[in-house]
Amino acid sequence: MFVNREAQLEELRALAEREAPVLALLYGRRRVGKTFLLDHTWDEDRRFYFLAADTTAEQNRQELLRELASWSKSELSFEDYPTWRTVFRLLADMADVQPLVVVLDEFQYLMGDESVVSQLNAVWDREVGARNLTLVLCGSEVATMEALESGDSPLFGRIGWRERLGPFDYFDAARMVPDRPPREHAYLYGVFGGTPQYLSAIDRGEDLRDAVIRNLLSPRGQVHLQLENIIEQERGIRSTSEYRAVLAAVAAGNTELSRIANAAGLGDRRDAAKRALETLEGLELIRRERNFRPGRTAPWRFRISDNAIRFWYHFVHPNRSQLATDEAERVWDQRVQPALDSYMGKVFEDICREAYSRHHHGWGLPGVTDWSRWEGQDRNRRSIEIDIVAELDDRKLLTGEIKWSTKPKGRDVHLGLLRDLEDLSRSAQAWAREALESTSSQGHIYFSAAGFTADFIEEAGEDDRLYLLDLNDIF
Repeated sequence: MFVNREAQLEELRALAEREAPVLALLYGRRRVGKTFLLDHTWDEDRRFYFLAADTTAEQNRQELLRELASWSKSELSFEDYPTWRTVFRLLADMADVQPLVVVLDEFQYLMGDESVVSQLNAVWDREVGARNLTLVLCGSEVATMEALESGDSPLFGRIGWRERLGPFDYFDAARMVPDRPPREHAYLYGVFGGTPQYLSAIDRGEDLRDAVIRNLLSPRGQVHLQLENIIEQERGIRSTSEYRAVLAAVAAGNTELSRIANAAGLGDRRDAAKRALETLEGLELIRRERNFRPGRTAPWRFRISDNAIRFWYHFVHPNRSQLATDEAERVWDQRVQPALDSYMGKVFEDICREAYSRHHHGWGLPGVTDWSRWEGQDRNRRSIEIDIVAELDDRKLLTGEIKWSTKPKGRDVHLGLLRDLEDLSRSAQAWAREALESTSSQGHIYFSAAGFTADFIEEAGEDDRLYLLDLNDIF
């Protein structure tokens, strides 16, 4: 079953029909479905697929020739193709006989030979000619693959198609585990995130409790084993314990650099914590955000961006001793289930942001140029958090609140937001005044997992500046 990748599937198939050489680039973090996509795009008799290994370039070259000989049913001698340039020339010659698609997966491992890219470029520029060769370079080291398009790369200007494949949003994640009520879809996204391989581990019809215990809490679970070594799987990270400590610190709710460094035991080495955060951000495990319209010195806040990682450090990592003694059911019953709704608060904020991006046209609302939140104090030092402060395409502001609730929300949530905006407008926050004025504001939007009370729904029906959305609207 293809979910979300239909556009990429059709575009890749169209590349091979051009009857001209095309160099394509597909990359993204591990387990987002790159190999699945490439394995299902072309017929095997037209496509040669090679998965490079984390070994020497020489061993990869010999293994490629061995697999190519088997696939093409021809005899190929290692001695006849002693360099990568001769291997690329061989692929070009094979495309002279019939249209050929070549997929070099985990291409970054071939780049152990620093000249491999320049050798590819030499053959591509001078020897491929008009042959019908579609060469797809695929990899999971995002920074390395992106560098192939940089101005100092030999392949600069030669990539004819590129795509960075990412995890699914909440909506496509739900398509991976169909035929469930919206709240359970939200829970599953909060636990497994949008990584296709994690979601595919859930059996059809398997309930939430059993899916989490079997795949994530159990030390033998498929997703547990993958998450357990997620840092070690990334090349170039030496102090893996420090990176794990930084992830755990962010997952525990520490959002600013100094607090993260202290919680990770790196208080006297803030530079190390900063480097770890930057690397984890590049891996899409962490994201940074700031208040709406921040001042020049406003601090960045760091948050876990992958829900599976967030769940791991929130529930699995702190309970690893119990889990190691086969007490997964007890951990679920005593530690996970009682705290799951509290945990889902931040997850639901992400779901609502993704839902607005996906459904705003259907809701009769403009697109967004800046979706943020605001945290701080008013002039009386009262702490205020506003879940949604967004600037729309028409330059108007949209403010609102997001509630992962078990009971319908009434108009008090609206009155609370208006009070916060009024206090902030008196505290030199100009955007708060804009949010209260009809000429500069789109109105106020509220998301509630459990819906809304009848009187609040009635009020919103009479006020076209109030938008009320529940799980059914989102899913």
